[in-house]
Amino acid sequence: KLCGFVFTEFRDVTNEYNGYYRLDGSDKQFGYEAFVPDMTLADLHSADFIVMDTAPCQTIDAGAEVSVPLLRSSYSDQHHGETLRLVWELWYDNLGTRVVADCGSISIEWNGYGVAQMEPVALRMPAQDAVAVLAIRLMDAANNVITRNFTTFDVQSGKQNGYYSAGAGNGFVRTKVGCFSEQSFSNTWEAIEGSKVNGIGSGHFIYNITLPDQAEHAVINEVEIMFEASAKRVLARNVEGAKVLDAGLDMMHGADANVEYNSSTYYMTDDEKHTSVVHVLVDGEKVGSFFLPDDPADSRGVLSWHYQPMVRKLDEAGSYGYLCKVSIPGQLAAKLDRNRSLKLELQAEEGGLALYGRNAGRYPVGLMIRYN
Repeated sequence: KLCGFVFTEFRDVTNEYNGYYRLDGSDKQFGYEAFVPDMTLADLHSADFIVMDTAPCQTIDAGAEVSVPLLRSSYSDQHHGETLRLVWELWYDNLGTRVVADCGSISIEWNGYGVAQMEPVALRMPAQDAVAVLAIRLMDAANNVITRNFTTFDVQSGKQNGYYSAGAGNGFVRTKVGCFSEQSFSNTWEAIEGSKVNGIGSGHFIYNITLPDQAEHAVINEVEIMFEASAKRVLARNVEGAKVLDAGLDMMHGADANVEYNSSTYYMTDDEKHTSVVHVLVDGEKVGSFFLPDDPADSRGVLSWHYQPMVRKLDEAGSYGYLCKVSIPGQLAAKLDRNRSLKLELQAEEGGLALYGRNAGRYPVGLMIRYN
């Protein structure tokens, strides 16, 4: 048995927007280190490797038990005859805090070439909405890392507003990012089946949000706003529309180098940044601002990959944002306690704004209000 992958076209390696390298030699960021510390592209090409025989991401119920099939792959005799250790960790992000749900290690007699099955890793998923990560490292007797790998799980509580570990007395109200009542951008559109909304240039999205009434929650003392956002880079097709190229020999020869007209194009995270700033206003009062460093897209956009529509095209695949959290001042929170509703305005400067819902981006939160 063989374990690996094949490049069907050399241009897949040097593709400007989703390949391994840029023709000008500039760096591209794959984001693997966010899942396993120090993981790089080189880990995927290691002669000794641990295969996780599963999908890159699976949708799983909160608290469910999962068995992950593993295989060992060896095409080098460097470690043959040694006892190696597979160190694994199941972790997730809980509203900005890294939580380790479980961890362990397995001893492996590393003998012979080829691919062979191993004992699977048994896991219990977190009891809340989360993107859970199974991160593994293969290590030798001197604790040197031989290779790294990971897989992910979209853990869903099944509750309308989600469920997150935030302490006693906390509740959540989640609003779909596409359910704004007003917007002022020069151009807006949805992506990833409505789980992401984009605005070009400066402008705002306004949301009218209802909080629980007093019968459901007697007193609201604290209010916190959370959302995932990025800047919004403008591509040629966002202005002029997508163009279909004749897939003849001239396409292989690079006759049209402007890939921005391709409906699948979304530039991978690299050294060129596209920044913006978003201001947060509640009932017309400014409560916070966030600098958005980029409009990134790479492996960290787990949900944007996982929820791609099955149409043989990519829809802003791998795109993600930055988790933004702002607490409402006490005097304004008291007003919200009385009114039990708020007008939330997300106001972007000229770099544009992209907002990610529960099933897009990096964080499974959407546009959310936490109250206590």
